[in-house]
Amino acid sequence: MTLGRDRRGSDWRPSRPAVGHDDRRGTEGRPPWAGSAAPWGGVEVEELPAQPVLASGRGRPGLAAAGAAAVLVLLLAAGFGVLGGRPTPSPSHAIAAASPTGPVPSIPGAVPLVTPAVPCAPSPRGLPEILLHMEGGEFAGSLEIIEWTQPGPMPTPVFVPDASVTAPIDIRSDVNAELRTIGDACAFAWVIEITDPAQAIRLERFGSEDEPDVARQNRFDLALARYRGRVFELHATLSFPGAVARTTWPIRVLPFDPPKPTLTRGSKGIDVKPGCDIELMLGSGYSELVNPCPYELNELPVAATIRGQGTPMTFAFPEGWFILDSSVTCGLLSEQRLTPDPGCEIGWSDQGTSVSIDVPTTAGTWTLAINGCGIQFADAVRNQVCGTWYATIKVGATRT
Repeated sequence: MTLGRDRRGSDWRPSRPAVGHDDRRGTEGRPPWAGSAAPWGGVEVEELPAQPVLASGRGRPGLAAAGAAAVLVLLLAAGFGVLGGRPTPSPSHAIAAASPTGPVPSIPGAVPLVTPAVPCAPSPRGLPEILLHMEGGEFAGSLEIIEWTQPGPMPTPVFVPDASVTAPIDIRSDVNAELRTIGDACAFAWVIEITDPAQAIRLERFGSEDEPDVARQNRFDLALARYRGRVFELHATLSFPGAVARTTWPIRVLPFDPPKPTLTRGSKGIDVKPGCDIELMLGSGYSELVNPCPYELNELPVAATIRGQGTPMTFAFPEGWFILDSSVTCGLLSEQRLTPDPGCEIGWSDQGTSVSIDVPTTAGTWTLAINGCGIQFADAVRNQVCGTWYATIKVGATRT
């Protein structure tokens, strides 16, 4: 960031619109295969056309041909392991192959398609528990046992009655929360979703109880920024050896609105409208266009009358936000698009927390396009909003 730069005019460069997305995950914050019965796909078998061994009308092969055939038989035998020369299939291929007769057995030393965030602890007897982990602490949820096949009696389900569960747990939009198993035990199948009275939204699904070597995980990221400002129940259904359990938490995803900049001249406020290219990028990795439209802006600013050249205008974001890469263009607004006008010469300087903009020297009705980024540093994360904001001013010859 350069402070105190003074410039005259600028290249007109409204930010290019970008489609809202989560950098960490696919649609709805889950892998693209989520929801399918076999998320790792099946094995395709290619059928080859039949090949005749002997052409019609030919006699027995000679000694040279017989010798060649014997060599071929030895090579094939070695390839199929009869002579000990064929390597064993890779574990991943064995896992992915679907069995038509029953579940694929567990393969010692198999490499899962999903590997754990931290090393898996040995699976203990009993029911592993899971906690909602975030900067504000860790929270237990209400536990329901779906299936129990371990030796011995099924443990009594635990419902945590304290206020941390009965009241919604606040989760920040700009910092991802996480589910963690106690003791780092690994689940081999899971479904994580959020629900409200109107819908159920699946965040992540992977694994199969019939194929326990496909996935192992003990950390589950919760990308919830796109649902900010809403209240849900969070459900995590995890499969462990001999047990399937569902844990539930009431949560509230805290809102995060893009900051609204202001343009002032002395004590007078000037109307500012956001352009269609405003992009919000949160520290959690999520980004979205907050005001999408097919033009440069979808709402025209109210013109403000300004007289005199003495006092500059000041463009700023709310307290705690800095300005980066700012530029100002002056021109004429027509059909919700700005055309730069060389007759409107304007000076401006970047102050770091604000932009000082001189009043145009030429009388007339002008629209200013103020382009740049607002940056906020909050608890070790950086939030950012970038785009173009517009203001229209009527410049007169009389001094204010």
